[in-house]
Amino acid sequence: MPTKLLILLSALLLVTAGCGRKSSQKTTVGGVTVEQKGDDATVEFKGKDGEPGMKIMSNEKGGVLPAEFPKDVPIFKDALVVSAYIAGDAMQVQTTFKAPLEEGMKFYEEKMKVDGWEVSVMKMEMMNMVTAKKGQRQCTVMFSTEDNLTVASISTNVAGK
Repeated sequence: MPTKLLILLSALLLVTAGCGRKSSQKTTVGGVTVEQKGDDATVEFKGKDGEPGMKIMSNEKGGVLPAEFPKDVPIFKDALVVSAYIAGDAMQVQTTFKAPLEEGMKFYEEKMKVDGWEVSVMKMEMMNMVTAKKGQRQCTVMFSTEDNLTVASISTNVAGK
């Protein structure tokens, strides 16, 4: 099955995972494992010849951070982790929280500086982000608002946690 089709099917699973089904399901087909436990949905693709694969996790009610998430990248207080995507050493985690967008940006700017990151802030009409660099590592936190919540999409690499 073509990779694009698998990704589309996986995304469809993740979208429907939050529909209130409380059953647990797990299936593996052609190196792709799809698992649902209550509100948690996970799709995992095995890599070729032992290479790292890809993992997508979702829980719109709030899940836990993946174990691979770097300890020096902060998460806003009371944020819900609604999805995570891991491919090799690249990771993206999406969180939501009730505080204003500006408060979230200030938190990431200040906390990352304390944790040794070189930080830049960009505030534009349609785009707000905090970018950070630490050695060879990069982290970008993009902010938006949706349904009276602030959404923070954190993209980083997990190498050298």
